[in-house]
Amino acid sequence: MTPMKWTNDLLDPLRKAGDPPADAAIEEIYALGRQEQVREALLALDRNNLSVPAGLPPKLREFFEHGAVLPSWADPQLITRGQGLLGRYQGHIGSTLLCASLPLCYGCADGAQVLARSTRLTQGVYRRLMETSQFVVDVLDTGSLEEGAHGVRSAQKIRLLHATMRYHLSRKDDWDTSWGLPVNQEDLAGTLMSFSVTIPQGLARLGVELPARDRDAFFHLWRIIGHILGVDEQTNPTTFEDGHALMNAILARQQKPSEAGTSLTKGVLDFIREVLPGPLLTGVGPSLIRHLIGDRAADIVSVPAADLTQLAFTAQSPLSLGYGKAGDAVPLLAKASNELGLALYKQGLLLTNKGRRYQWQVPTGLTPTAH
Repeated sequence: MTPMKWTNDLLDPLRKAGDPPADAAIEEIYALGRQEQVREALLALDRNNLSVPAGLPPKLREFFEHGAVLPSWADPQLITRGQGLLGRYQGHIGSTLLCASLPLCYGCADGAQVLARSTRLTQGVYRRLMETSQFVVDVLDTGSLEEGAHGVRSAQKIRLLHATMRYHLSRKDDWDTSWGLPVNQEDLAGTLMSFSVTIPQGLARLGVELPARDRDAFFHLWRIIGHILGVDEQTNPTTFEDGHALMNAILARQQKPSEAGTSLTKGVLDFIREVLPGPLLTGVGPSLIRHLIGDRAADIVSVPAADLTQLAFTAQSPLSLGYGKAGDAVPLLAKASNELGLALYKQGLLLTNKGRRYQWQVPTGLTPTAH
């Protein structure tokens, strides 16, 4: 297929475009005054792989039933191959999510305004990042994208969360329409590319150069996830190369400094310090972010300077074993990446939650929901 030309004429209208099926379902819920009842019903999905609860409003039931059907172009063999990468590179995938995907998204100033204005996402940063990590595990788990399986249900819940944010933020007096519609199609496409394109690129930066067939299978897998998340077909590229071009076009249009982006990135850095505590590891977050996304992108979100010297030369550092010089940056950072990613999944998803899953919820508003 001929690669798309990602021009301003194509991308500008997407900043005003939402997700009609999800938006209609959320608007119906609020029109009926049934938001709390629906939230409780969706919590009953437990591991996100049970049948759709009875008694949901018609448009919401239609959303769950129709949205769970995979597209005709979904390739089961590519899905299986793409999902297999999590088991092989779990640590690096987790770290790339934290230290590349998220900071790149936060560097897109207009899109970052959505997150900054949702106290549900800016308060309790630890929990929100764990939910994101749980989502990645859900969709990359073997068998998770079969119809109605937990990966599909998890993606559908996030799609409804996006629609809820659009519903509330677009009605707030402080929402500047020059930012576009909250969680619009360009921002959705950019976020999708931050997984499907940025994660393979991050692995390469850490010394793991995926074979083309694995990289393309991973991209195909995320293309399917994008379909379930409501990303428009015209901004859900068919190839990695076209996805890379779309990512570059969006970054060129949207990257600029903002208080929102800086604050969100600080939350990631604080989170990393909590997952890998101790003064000997304070340089891990800034060093990994700058290595994975580059100094220009890191400067946009005010990431501190990288400093691997202490990590490389301090005998007590758990990262120094086997790496004797600071100049050997890639092996050292690969070690740091693996340690961070494994801590994220093992300590974060299991221990800090007492073995239970973090569940995405469809909130009744923009403030944190206690449960």
